[in-house]
Amino acid sequence: MHEDIDLPSLRCLVALLDLRSVTRAAEHLGLSQPTVSHALARLRKRFGDPLLVRGRGEMVPTQRALALHDTARLALQSIKRLSAPPGTFRPEDERSTFVLTIADYFEVALAPRLFAKLREVAPGVRLELRPPDPAAARRMLESGEVDLRIGWVHDPWPGLRVAKLFEDRFVCLARRGHPAIGRRLRLKDFFDLAHVRPAAALRAAGPDADLGQLTLEQYLGLPVAPGRHRARGKSSLTATSELHAARRINVAMITQSFLTVPWVVANSDAIATVPEQLARTVSRELPLRVLASPLVMPPLYGGLYWHERTNHDPRQRWFRALVSEQAKNLRGTPAQAGG
Repeated sequence: MHEDIDLPSLRCLVALLDLRSVTRAAEHLGLSQPTVSHALARLRKRFGDPLLVRGRGEMVPTQRALALHDTARLALQSIKRLSAPPGTFRPEDERSTFVLTIADYFEVALAPRLFAKLREVAPGVRLELRPPDPAAARRMLESGEVDLRIGWVHDPWPGLRVAKLFEDRFVCLARRGHPAIGRRLRLKDFFDLAHVRPAAALRAAGPDADLGQLTLEQYLGLPVAPGRHRARGKSSLTATSELHAARRINVAMITQSFLTVPWVVANSDAIATVPEQLARTVSRELPLRVLASPLVMPPLYGGLYWHERTNHDPRQRWFRALVSEQAKNLRGTPAQAGG
């Protein structure tokens, strides 16, 4: 049984059959003439054929060599393509579509600057932004249906890579001139007033949750570690876990979108708890106050998710860097007690 041909022997075979000269093949390969002569001897033994015989002025391939020539050349070309470094990605020449899943309130802040940058550096690229689908995110990233996902970073997802983009925090929204709210939002006001919350944020509460009696964890859709809250007029601090065990939050309205929440708050006496980035964006357009929460809320970390299979792809690496650069300053300025 013949052994498989190794790569150096394959290179010698192709050079010898192309150039039909041991001397010229050695020069082409950067090897000594004896080295190529020894390689030819091994190839003759391997194939049981002279391969090249003496002719007038050059060596002449045998019928067996002619039959091997094209196959050997194609095999060598395939190996070269496999071992070649990734091609240079030129964004100005790209004509493909990138798909990113992102929540609507992130989209409002990120989409204008991201699209403007794309038009500047890669005018042929199309951008598709889709609503988030956490249940299907891993499958869509793995299949290539989606290139990237922007979402909150909580627990690691096996098979996916994630890079933290920015930090955010929860703040409260109330309309300007709200009759029950003075310089700051008091703890009593937070629990007494009606709240508006998007459906996506209440998903973790479950279908049987009593929306008039939500715990803080159900209301936020996030685990709440024991912390502390401020109580107006008191210098002492009370553990948040003790507080929300006794008090419940009343959600009077559920919206389809995060972006609907500020409009409802601006036109009612309800309040809302939202990421600060959203609050700062909408408060420039609506008569709203951005208020520090009277409760210490868990921090929020925005992250960029992608699948391991695309980690080293030049095209994907370029897009990830572009999105990261445009998203790194998404967090707004700190909320003031008086809004």
